Amino acid sequence: MRTPVTWALALAVAGCGGKGSILDELTVSAGQTQGPTYGPSGEPDDSGDEPTTSATTGEPTTTGGPSGTNPIDVLFVIDNTGSMADEQARLAKNIAALVNTERDLRIGVTTTDAGNPRCPSAQTTPENGAMATLSCIERVAKGEFSFNMEDFSYACTDVCDLGAFDLVPTPTSLEPEPEVRPWFERTGGVTNLADEGLSLVQALQCALPRGVNGCGFESQLESMRMALVRSMDANQPEYGFLRPEADLVVVLLTDEVDCSYNPAFKSIFQDNKIFWENQDRPDATSAVCFNAGVRCEGGAPTYTACPATNHDIEGEPHVADDDAVLWPVSRYTGLLADIQASKTGGARVRLLAIAGVPVGFETGDVPLVFEDDPDPADQELFGIGPGCVLANPQDPDFPQVARPPVRMLEVGASLGPLEFHSICQDDYSALLATIAQP
Repeated sequence: MRTPVTWALALAVAGCGGKGSILDELTVSAGQTQGPTYGPSGEPDDSGDEPTTSATTGEPTTTGGPSGTNPIDVLFVIDNTGSMADEQARLAKNIAALVNTERDLRIGVTTTDAGNPRCPSAQTTPENGAMATLSCIERVAKGEFSFNMEDFSYACTDVCDLGAFDLVPTPTSLEPEPEVRPWFERTGGVTNLADEGLSLVQALQCALPRGVNGCGFESQLESMRMALVRSMDANQPEYGFLRPEADLVVVLLTDEVDCSYNPAFKSIFQDNKIFWENQDRPDATSAVCFNAGVRCEGGAPTYTACPATNHDIEGEPHVADDDAVLWPVSRYTGLLADIQASKTGGARVRLLAIAGVPVGFETGDVPLVFEDDPDPADQELFGIGPGCVLANPQDPDFPQVARPPVRMLEVGASLGPLEFHSICQDDYSALLATIAQP
């Protein structure tokens, strides 16, 4: 039976981005984050990930981790669009850096696909924040690793060889009756995996690659919000995912800007071309997402700052939240603040992004530069130049490129020192290790 719980959550609070925004300063530096902990060999310590030894346990009374630490609830919001195959594989390959901690873990996985008028729902099947534990091998069979007639199944098969796996029923503090949950869990060294010989690392390596057929107008922030709200709704499978005594770490993996839009203003993707980079085009591009949610300052092609800004349907900036065509940043900062207020025992809420910032931004050593794309075609597609670029030795004409995550940066800054890392690097293990830092 589902036990109702009261959450004091203001899902839409006053305030908006604009002049005086935190991004006025973040073009210079981002602030220091903690480094990873390594084992004696210099590699990430893998002593914490032991195969499960029993089918299930009751609700724990201790964290199972080192003295003075909290368990961790980790929500992965993964960009599942056509440019993300390599990044998903890299995340899965490096996931042991997170799992190999003594702290108890609960890990949910969803995507950035919350739908958009430019994405027929029958083709992209938006998750809308729903968590899933399906093996990517099953997703390959469903065609979810195909994009533009290209097969990207290697993003799954290079890291996963498990066709399927089962989870055992577990209780939560809100639901004492055990049920199969749509997340992975390890408490006191025991996982919720039915196969006692299967490690949490193996399962996550199969669950994290989410395919490349999602909506190309990514809603990173709204998908995060939907997943968190679902975890508070007694009618949803995700109910009970959040634990008051656990740190919450939201991890965004994406190479594009946030396009979390208010459905009341969906015409900006259809026939209202006010935010289109090229109004002679027959269809909207991702440039709408940048132009509708950001207002750059200073002259082109290189800007002094590009803060998140509310625009109304006529293109006017600095408008009230209710008039904003993209959901205001306050929708997400308010939600996370209220979740933080519900935490106990020193637990905290964090947002860690692997996104379009340069390597070194996470330490404050390298600034995020906003400038127009030198390629007119790419400027038309995205509305802004890259936040980072990674060379592609196999195909030099097609480097990895990611756009500046302005709206996500604003949300991250509301929680304290930024934890934004570059998606444009070959190894994510060091940054993933920081998730488990106390």
